[in-house]
Amino acid sequence: MQLTAEIRTEHGKRPVRRLRNQGMIPGVIYGPEMEPVSIKLKKQEVEKFIHALSEAKPVTLRINVDGKTQDIEVFVKKVQIDKVTDEIVHIDFYKPAMGHVMRIEIPIRVVGKPIGVEKGGIMEVLHTELPVETLPGALVEHIEIDVSHLNLGESYHVRDLKLPEGMKVLLPADEALVTIIVPKGLQVEEVTAAAPAETIEPEVIKKGKKAEETEEEKE
Repeated sequence: MQLTAEIRTEHGKRPVRRLRNQGMIPGVIYGPEMEPVSIKLKKQEVEKFIHALSEAKPVTLRINVDGKTQDIEVFVKKVQIDKVTDEIVHIDFYKPAMGHVMRIEIPIRVVGKPIGVEKGGIMEVLHTELPVETLPGALVEHIEIDVSHLNLGESYHVRDLKLPEGMKVLLPADEALVTIIVPKGLQVEEVTAAAPAETIEPEVIKKGKKAEETEEEKE
């Protein structure tokens, strides 16, 4: 994905408000081996790609600096949205550096139909993103987890993940990511089905005793 950006010299509330009225979105680029750089992007271009933006997906910013075009690979760190207008008001971009650990959230992609769901259970996804620490070279756009083996009442935990080398999850190992809930109705059916079996045996025993007593009386 590529976005065009320009160096921004406007700072402060009024200049930034004027910038937004001109159809531009203010932003900033920062990273471990650079000074923060203020930029501005075309609102129309950003809105076109906003649904595809992800903290784990690299973005190429094409910036014109002193008459020279420069491409910088960055990651979207934060998107600020106006609570009233629901419009983008600011974007933070992070420029990684080799050898420096990044803290980001990677989308989780759940695949497979759990055995428990086929038996009437309900799948509940507890985490849609995974907070991790990783080196730039180990970064992936999403983490895929196969839940097809999960039965009723079972869960997929952090410890079950298969991660790229150099990636560390910032959650406890026993944290559940996906779980298969057993509906109450399903539990009731199981108990109801088992109940008659418990009452049949005593009745048979009573009949047996009566039969024995009858035989004794005849003798």
